[in-house]
Order: sequence, then C-alpha cells, then structure tokens
Amino acid sequence: MATNGSKDVMAGARDTVREVQGRMAGGMEDLRGYAETADTTIREFARERPMVAIACAVGLGFLIGRLASRA
Repeated sequence: MATNGSKDVMAGARDTVREVQGRMAGGMEDLRGYAETADTTIREFARERPMVAIACAVGLGFLIGRLASRA
C-alpha cells in the first residue's frame, strides 16, 4: 500500500511531467515556426539564384562527405 509520503511524491512527479510537457509543446511550436521560415527563405533563394543554390548544395555535400569519411 502507498503511504502519504509516496502519494505526495507521485503527485509531485505528475505535476513536474505536466510542466515539462507544456514547455516541450511550446518549444515544438517555436521550432515548427523556425523550420517554416527557413524553408520559405531557402525556397526563395533557390528560385532567385538556382545555380548558386546548386553550387551550395554540391559544396555542402562534398564537405559532409569528407567529414563522414574521416569518422
């Protein structure tokens, strides 16, 4: 059987979990907004300067490949 002390601990744990869930939900919304903004910016850049966008993608792919081959 649970004692009053363990019930208090369980209630505190539930409160903490709910608080963390609330913070995470707010953080996820902020992250979604940032991702949408970044997506729009990248798409606009690619439409305005397609060759530069391709060159950047190739360069980043090369760098990531070099870094991955060293690991």
